[in-house]
Amino acid sequence: MRSDGDALLRGRSRRLIRLQRRENVAFRIGDPLGDALITLMRDRKLMGGDLYVNARALEAEGVPEAVAFFRDVETVPSWLDFEQLHAGANLGRRNPIGLLFGMHSGLPFTYIDPSTAEVMASTGRFARQGDYTRRYWETATGFAGALDVEGMRPGGERWIEWVRIRFLHTMIRLGIVRGGKWSSWERATPISQLGLAGTSYIFGHHRVHIIRYFGGRATRREADSFALMWRWIARIQGANNQLLGRTEDEHFALQAANHQFLYAKTEAAQTLTRSVYYGAARMKLFPLSVRMHQVIVRDLLRPEYTETLPGHDVPGDLGLHRDIPAKLAADAFRSTLRGVSQVNRLRAVKYLADRRGQRFIDAVVDRGLDGVRAEYRGTPVAGLPTDR
Repeated sequence: MRSDGDALLRGRSRRLIRLQRRENVAFRIGDPLGDALITLMRDRKLMGGDLYVNARALEAEGVPEAVAFFRDVETVPSWLDFEQLHAGANLGRRNPIGLLFGMHSGLPFTYIDPSTAEVMASTGRFARQGDYTRRYWETATGFAGALDVEGMRPGGERWIEWVRIRFLHTMIRLGIVRGGKWSSWERATPISQLGLAGTSYIFGHHRVHIIRYFGGRATRREADSFALMWRWIARIQGANNQLLGRTEDEHFALQAANHQFLYAKTEAAQTLTRSVYYGAARMKLFPLSVRMHQVIVRDLLRPEYTETLPGHDVPGDLGLHRDIPAKLAADAFRSTLRGVSQVNRLRAVKYLADRRGQRFIDAVVDRGLDGVRAEYRGTPVAGLPTDR
């Protein structure tokens, strides 16, 4: 439970978000630094090869757009202590089952924002006709990297992966603008500041709920540590520091205001949510029926797991329905997985997971990618390439 002081802070945060809406700030701004750099690279014909290497070369030449971008993305916020991230990383490494199911509700949760749903629909990769399995494993690469604390320091291998993802988001944003089919100009820019910041709770604390759902045990310290990494990732992605908070309680208050401002029921969100459980059912990793996947997604979006949205029927608004026979089957399956998760409480297993879990999770992801590493190139939008 959150304190009365947190409720007061949440109220103040709502007023902040309303002010930003009136002034057309956070929801109408994407990533100015990323947009400027990628636009320059496109103009200079530098979109081929390794974008990160090309961007670093521009920085070394003193090109202002590149210098400003890397100054921003390398700056460590005052609220981040890398030593505090280890507890959350260990939590994730001990609970691979919860991590693998993270996108079941993590993706639909992001679709509460109509602009995010429209972006996802425009790229098509998570749609029913898209390449869901490949896109799942590419996303999982970043999620696995978030458990490598040293690799997430500026300049680290995992940090570079997330910089590449920022480039990907920028290419898609610019591609949507260039395609001329964005329907939400009166409401938002594609992949806005609010949209970027709003994922930090979803992929942080919400995914801790998923770990617990499948039998993992997480202390408040571990949960806050896990969530702190995702505040750092949101910052790497270009989210403004003022939208992320200085403490975990302040972060929650801002996220609650953010999600309530973004929230809307849309047909696109329902369509994309169906794509999640249909896509998961096609994966060898998840040998369950479509109906069982649907009830798991619904269960993971229960009110206590979507606590930034009190009073909203998130599962219903995403088109998820009750299915008692499938729920009974899914509960039996979950009971089995919860039993497996109990093994991680043994001291020896916990010791091995803390020290060898990263290698295991990376191996699972590499196998899912079938030897073809994630490159994070922009997806075509409206029939036009975004990475050239």
